[in-house]
Amino acid sequence: MRGLVLISTLGFILILIPAPAEQSPVPELVPIRCAPCTPEKLSACPAAPSGCRELMKEPGCGCCMTCALPEGALCGVYTAHCGTGLRCTPKEDDPQPLHSLTRGQALCTVDRSAQGASLLSTAEPPYLDQREAEKLHDLMLNHNRLLTEESGEHGFSLHQLLGLDKAGDPEAHESIRAKVNAIRKKLVELGPCHTELHSALDRIMASQHALGEKFTTFYLPNCDTNGFYKTKQCETSLVGQAARCWCVSAWNGKRITGSSDVPVDALCHQEITH
Repeated sequence: MRGLVLISTLGFILILIPAPAEQSPVPELVPIRCAPCTPEKLSACPAAPSGCRELMKEPGCGCCMTCALPEGALCGVYTAHCGTGLRCTPKEDDPQPLHSLTRGQALCTVDRSAQGASLLSTAEPPYLDQREAEKLHDLMLNHNRLLTEESGEHGFSLHQLLGLDKAGDPEAHESIRAKVNAIRKKLVELGPCHTELHSALDRIMASQHALGEKFTTFYLPNCDTNGFYKTKQCETSLVGQAARCWCVSAWNGKRITGSSDVPVDALCHQEITH
């Protein structure tokens, strides 16, 4: 399999060297500096387009400035960067998110992580039944750095957050459902797979246009609706070659010890589910 070259925001090309099949699929990062932007290169840049709300350096190792994409604009791996405070993400419920990213059919949307969104929301949420509430509680226990039952002086307990310490207060009881749904949404955003996915998207968004046909294979984590990893992870090929897949832990995305690659149409079974 060919290596994948990406460009970091610090001006380094990152060459991803694939790991052996029996090891973790996470490749080693080898930094190589981009060529400096010499006066000759800068003088060859065209004039900045007029009417730009924001100018940003072109993707990859380019030296010229280009218009940043506004909110709602189509974006992808090879397009200009989204503007400040925006992130290039596939459309909601997109059945082929990777295809959209590589074909420039994703959208520049507000980066919620940059906004520092509030943990609790006042919006009216959908109904949450007892089974979902129990499932949420399990997720919270897994995210013990965010919420724990015994958080001590450095945090707050789940009961306090939901208002269960004020069981006799009718208003507190009515607000529990809203709080639970808001917390569930926040935990999905903070899920380990979604966190890695955002980082991977940022790296791919920074890959250079000059790669052209050499950019053929890459890996993005496959996340479930709770922000954790789906038990089967696969590479993506842009040239039709057979993709490499493997089984992982749903909690941390690490390859199952001693397991080998699996066919694309195979299922991964695991003792821990959620």
